[in-house]
Amino acid sequence: EHSRLELKQTFRYDGKTKDVNKILEKAVMKTIAAFLNADGGSLIIGVTDNGNVYGLEDDYHTLVRKDRDGFENHFNLILKQMMGAEFRQYVHLSFESIEEKDVCLVEVSSSLKPVYLKANGSEEFFIRTGNTTSQLKISEVNSYIESHWKK
Repeated sequence: EHSRLELKQTFRYDGKTKDVNKILEKAVMKTIAAFLNADGGSLIIGVTDNGNVYGLEDDYHTLVRKDRDGFENHFNLILKQMMGAEFRQYVHLSFESIEEKDVCLVEVSSSLKPVYLKANGSEEFFIRTGNTTSQLKISEVNSYIESHWKK
């Protein structure tokens, strides 16, 4: 992992609880928002932090449609809820089969305007700093926006 690459084992399936975990969905969306607010990047879902292929099968089983289309439909719904449909144009999903397991490559372009993540009744602002996703304090957001999106 680095400033333009992030790996996530799953999108919503929590291996510890063996159930859906909305915190995992938010973690994926935080990374995407950070890429949108920075210089773009790639997120691979279905690969562990140490690079092992985990696959999307556990995520598929949590969905109404238990396949790639169902995954993308749910992804689109969450992105729309947490960021807004207007930002989907900067996010490209593709699926690959590696070691006979599906993984999802999420390629994110830099947004032309700031992206706020809506969760728990509030809005948060994230950027990419090195290989991590960082939340900016309200007092830092304006300065970042002014320097990143120069007129």
